[in-house]
Amino acid sequence: MSIRQTATWIAEPPFVWTGTALLGFTLSVLIFLLPLSVGPSQPLLLIGLGLLAGLHGASYGAYKDSPHESFLARRFVRELVIALVIAGTLSSIPATSGESRFILFLTVFTLTRVATEFWKLFVRIEPQKDFRIPTQFHWIRSVVDAPWIRLLVGAGFLASIYGMYCLFTLLPKDFPVVLKGLIVGAGFGTAEAIAGAYKDGTIEGFSGIKFLKSPVFCAIGGLLASWHTTTLIFLMLAAYGSNRMFLELFFKILQPGYAPGKFRSMTGSFAEWTRQRKYFLLPYGVTWLLWVGLLLQ
Repeated sequence: MSIRQTATWIAEPPFVWTGTALLGFTLSVLIFLLPLSVGPSQPLLLIGLGLLAGLHGASYGAYKDSPHESFLARRFVRELVIALVIAGTLSSIPATSGESRFILFLTVFTLTRVATEFWKLFVRIEPQKDFRIPTQFHWIRSVVDAPWIRLLVGAGFLASIYGMYCLFTLLPKDFPVVLKGLIVGAGFGTAEAIAGAYKDGTIEGFSGIKFLKSPVFCAIGGLLASWHTTTLIFLMLAAYGSNRMFLELFFKILQPGYAPGKFRSMTGSFAEWTRQRKYFLLPYGVTWLLWVGLLLQ
């Protein structure tokens, strides 16, 4: 079999569906069989959680975009690689010791999304003719092409995340952790909503209901995270991770006829992937079951 034939076979839905579903299921089972303690001495556990966090994002992205862009294996793999690098880095950080698997799964997922969004908005250059809402950083309606400006704004994007963390350190130390989780989640969700209102609102107008989604669901994520951690940075990152998962599930995956608003056409030109994208729902569902199982541990 030639290299081109092999690549085509690997990209076929049955292979992708079988491989990713089995990978997700096997890793999930192994994670639940391992001892409950988590720390730097258990890098393989964090690597497994990281791979599953990456699989969740990759499966969602493939389901959402494949009708419009076909299935792009490089983007699917990119999400897995970023998650693995982040998980490997976390495994060497003593602060992860004692944190639950639920928190670490969501932390890797959140940091992977931050890294991916940074790449797409501030580094990657791609033709914008097919997009109604630019995928690169834009000023009002005009895409910013100057690399130094994009990187400067990107640095501000990362600094704002750290700034939110610093702001939350001002909360009284004796606050009940559940209340702190709600405040941290709602605050971080509001910051994301403001950024989203600028990114999309300049193109499609401001929506109050859409604006409130992130604060509300991030507050719920903070509440759930407060059952597993009292560490502020992990509380914040886990709150956002659950928020992102909730929004993608309820308002995109489960919404009939949903099509990404960033594209000019609401009907994808790759009709075969409109039918076949359902294959990605199984690995996506496996990682959701993992989320539920880790929450209840």
